[in-house]
Amino acid sequence: MRIFNVVVVPVLLLALASACNKQEQAAAPSPEAIAAARAQQEARAEQHYAMYEEMLKAGNAELALPLGDELLKMYPDSAAAARIRPDIEALREKATTEGEARRMARLWTYQTSPMAGGTQSTATIYQSSDGGANGDQVRLVFRRHTDWGQSVFLYGSEPGFTCAKNCRVTMTFDGGSPTSMEGSIPPTGEPAIFIEEDKAFIARVGKSKTVDIEVSEKGKPPRTLHYEVGGFDPEKFLPLPKK
Repeated sequence: MRIFNVVVVPVLLLALASACNKQEQAAAPSPEAIAAARAQQEARAEQHYAMYEEMLKAGNAELALPLGDELLKMYPDSAAAARIRPDIEALREKATTEGEARRMARLWTYQTSPMAGGTQSTATIYQSSDGGANGDQVRLVFRRHTDWGQSVFLYGSEPGFTCAKNCRVTMTFDGGSPTSMEGSIPPTGEPAIFIEEDKAFIARVGKSKTVDIEVSEKGKPPRTLHYEVGGFDPEKFLPLPKK
């Protein structure tokens, strides 16, 4: 028993000493260390916030939003996060709206070029869905020409469109009630159909997000063409002087 006690006591002393060392190593950092770490975090958050604010001042909610979300995730307890948090959901909605506006604007193509002895300005958009088995894609075209003036027409593929003698084109703006405007088939044989009430049609497009136009094509069943026109920019559809 005495030998056992002699062996056990030193072992216990070593275990106690080791435990004390571990406790000292795991001791909480000093207030100064905590303050320094906190200051570093705040400084990084402010750098992040500066980039976020720069995007806001540039009016680019789409780029500001991911910066704001990242700041809230990385530095949730920072003063910068506290400034961002109340406005982040409103910014998210704005970014979504801006992104949709940019997408719709990209659907339009604008061009000014020589044409048939004069100058032509066009604004063109393709239907939103492909032609599929029912036909090719059809372009909606706004045109101004120094000789021919302004016109609006759909341009498809051969053999073209059909329309009654007293041609009317039926359309729906933003899913509202159907309306119709006077139309015509070009006598020169192009696969097109004109909307003769060009001023009224362009004015409606300028106030709408979508327009659905019913058409009949030669040898094909009738179909409805859907256009996302909300990105139309009248400033890019250049006016031209008459000859």
